[in-house]
Amino acid sequence: MKPTEEHNDKSETQVHYETPEQKVQNTHSVQLWREYFSERFETFERRKLQTVSFRDLVDGKDTSYTFVHIYRDYYPALLNAGQFFDEDIALLYKYHVQIETLLRLFSFEAQYGVATYMQSNFDATVEKLCDQMYITLKQINSEKLLDGNKKLVEESLRNFQSLYEIPPKWGHLLFYLFQISWSLLYMEQAWVSKYEKQLLEEKESGKTSQMLELALVHFAFASGNEELAFKRLAQCDKKVDMVHYLVWMKLLVDKQEWERLLLWLLDLKPYFLEGVGTYYYHSDSREFFHEYLSYFWKYAQHTGDEDQYEEMLIEFLPITFYEYGEYLMVIGEHERWVELQVIMGYSPELIQRKDLKEVVSFQKESALPIYHQAIDRLINERTRKSYQSAIKHLKTLRSLYFELGEEDRFSQYINQIVTVYGRLRAFQEELRKGKFIS
Repeated sequence: MKPTEEHNDKSETQVHYETPEQKVQNTHSVQLWREYFSERFETFERRKLQTVSFRDLVDGKDTSYTFVHIYRDYYPALLNAGQFFDEDIALLYKYHVQIETLLRLFSFEAQYGVATYMQSNFDATVEKLCDQMYITLKQINSEKLLDGNKKLVEESLRNFQSLYEIPPKWGHLLFYLFQISWSLLYMEQAWVSKYEKQLLEEKESGKTSQMLELALVHFAFASGNEELAFKRLAQCDKKVDMVHYLVWMKLLVDKQEWERLLLWLLDLKPYFLEGVGTYYYHSDSREFFHEYLSYFWKYAQHTGDEDQYEEMLIEFLPITFYEYGEYLMVIGEHERWVELQVIMGYSPELIQRKDLKEVVSFQKESALPIYHQAIDRLINERTRKSYQSAIKHLKTLRSLYFELGEEDRFSQYINQIVTVYGRLRAFQEELRKGKFIS
């Protein structure tokens, strides 16, 4: 059904919609979308509050209206209402629905609070919605959208400012949304320059905040000026959260700007080297570091520049032991792989069977040091059980030497350990049981 038009006394055209949903059906106006959102929310909340007392709502005793309903009922209803011929405008509408939903969630939290037992669920819902916003932005063909609907995108940018209403405790989330929105949607260089100039003027006037400093870093990033971005990062009063660095790198990976990515990876390396000591004690440190590793690996894969990646793996040993081992196996460096196992003191029981089997099949002699080291260590543990384990490895070692046609070398080795450990009677007994000596 099409909207009808009437003229008022001032000769201005007013559009009347037969249904509220027509405001967001193939309509290129963020203002009309927001009007519809508000109308829909008033109806939604009125129905939810009809049977709920304010006291029960604040105390979290009534479950007929919670923040969950905003995400599961109100949010999908808005998404379903939008129908557009242009796929990119449909995605832009979806993005603004997500902004609306996020603000409604925070408004609910501020007005009614969130019960303690529901707080983790609330946080997870917010994080999930922000992840969905990133996916939506990646799907938009921003260049095409800007080319054909620049005024609509500019109106979208003005509406984006409403996110600054996000409570201060969610400041990290606000900057995340700032990073992805200015990188994937509001990429018009004239806008970047305009807002950057405005922020610089604010800073020169004495205004200061971490958000302002980070925004200036991001505008340098958006302009492709890494030197300026790193300079501004170094000048930040407070330590920049690692998650923001990783978002910048994720954006570069998505855009496949590999040379720029390397600059960020190398600039960030000293920060991780300083934090190696916290790796085993803080889960966040481990998570951030392995995300950093994944970006370095993607850089190596797509550029073929594996030297930088390998150098980084070596610098971060022992926490990169598994990654470095996998890398050496991938490039077929079996001898170096064995050296790594020996340096780390890994016995055959701790090594992945498929990797050890591959090394043995390609280079039997290379695998010998792993067994020699394991046998020496087990003997020196001086227990009956450790002696028995050493005998098992001796049997494997004997097979390897025989397959290599080096029976004499193995005999010399047995004579050597018999002599060195001659006073260990229990070990000598195990050698006899294993038929290594008579």
